[in-house]
Amino acid sequence: MKTSFVLLAAAMAFAACKRRTPPTATPAPPAPEPPAKAPPTAKPATVAGGTGSIIIGDQNLPALNQALKTYIAKHKKAPAQLDDLAKEGLVPFVPMAPPGMRYELDAARGEVKSIMPGAK
Repeated sequence: MKTSFVLLAAAMAFAACKRRTPPTATPAPPAPEPPAKAPPTAKPATVAGGTGSIIIGDQNLPALNQALKTYIAKHKKAPAQLDDLAKEGLVPFVPMAPPGMRYELDAARGEVKSIMPGAK
């Protein structure tokens, strides 16, 4: 009987020492995505000489005309096209005209105009 008691005690001790696995943790829900950023707004680009800037709308005309005057003063003639102002580095790019309009180079008058397509 003593041996059975020792075996029973040993079995109970063995069962009590058995390693228990910790409960599995549930994964945390994914972090919410950050809100979509607004598209970057373009900073006004300074025209050569710091006299104007390229912005949306018809406000570009003074900057384009100043760049045109600088081009004419340097080359003693008007450019063949508006893109030449950007190629010379007088404006960072030729901006888009306001909706329903277009920019036109009037070489005879030495100015840039905003006109409706088809108009002269």
